[in-house]
Amino acid sequence: MTEPLIRREYQQLTLKRFAASAVLNAFINTAIALLLTAIHFGRGFFSNLVISQFIGFSIYGANMAVIPLYQRTRKPAVQIVIIIAAVLVGAVAGTVLGSFAVGTGPAALFGEQFPFFTQVVLLGILFGALVSYVFVSLERISEERLRRVETEKAAMESELRLLQSQMEPHFLFNTLANIRGLIDSDPRRAGGMLETFVAFLRSSLRASRERTVTLAQEMDVVRSYIDLFAVRMGDRLRYRIDLPDGLREVRIPPLLLQPLVENAIKHGLERSVRGGEITVTCLAVNGMVRLIVTDSGKGVDEQGWVGSGMGLDNIRKRLSLLYGTAATLFLEENTPTGVKVTVEIPAESK
Repeated sequence: MTEPLIRREYQQLTLKRFAASAVLNAFINTAIALLLTAIHFGRGFFSNLVISQFIGFSIYGANMAVIPLYQRTRKPAVQIVIIIAAVLVGAVAGTVLGSFAVGTGPAALFGEQFPFFTQVVLLGILFGALVSYVFVSLERISEERLRRVETEKAAMESELRLLQSQMEPHFLFNTLANIRGLIDSDPRRAGGMLETFVAFLRSSLRASRERTVTLAQEMDVVRSYIDLFAVRMGDRLRYRIDLPDGLREVRIPPLLLQPLVENAIKHGLERSVRGGEITVTCLAVNGMVRLIVTDSGKGVDEQGWVGSGMGLDNIRKRLSLLYGTAATLFLEENTPTGVKVTVEIPAESK
């Protein structure tokens, strides 16, 4: 996924930039109309306002159109020529359109009104050059901020890939070691575990290629993962997955729940003689998706992974990078025994 936090910041920054530019442009155009009316130029404030707005926004539009060309060259002289050409075209176009808007037809504008047309164009070029300098300066500042956001986005993606790579080998190597240990002592169980492992790899590798996966895909990974341990633990390991149909297509980061399930099994159930049960529950709560992993193991006091395990640290970092303060992860005692871990993230369907 394109990380929601950065994507929203990028989009908001772009929208704010254009909104601020449009408001500033309208304000400057109005100020120019007031000035021209104060010195008795034109045919009154309304006509001056309309023509000023047309000229101002025409110059603004021309500047925006040449921005890509302006950015491709680093020669100041060429950049100045580009801006002057944009101002000239915008001033002429704005004067013509503004004059038409206040009722001056082509024959009058280019006939007896031609001296007025020339004066307005010259004023438009004068004020437009000053305003264009301001807008180009603001554009440079905005581009710097956008580049900063892009840099942060690239850094975030690298961090997320690193965090995910730290989680996957940890599990893969442990599983391969378990299979190797069973080959001599129990070849039949080793073969069954290998088949289950292949099923897990198929679902998890498919999911890991994506930036987000559906809850249905994540639950396939979780189910295959638990089945791996069930080969070794037998009846000591029971599990239940509660995924409502309405949440199956909700998207979450890949391998978000697998570390929680891994901790619950390895530190809560596997060490217990009687084993226990794991429950994975998915709920929709006020625009959020709540994911709950509970186990009936030894509990918070005895499960050494609580709060300090590599899996939890990675999940906390991933949630912070992806969602900022919008996501939460907290742990508590499960009743009557075990641990309950709850993750809440914004619900996204795309």
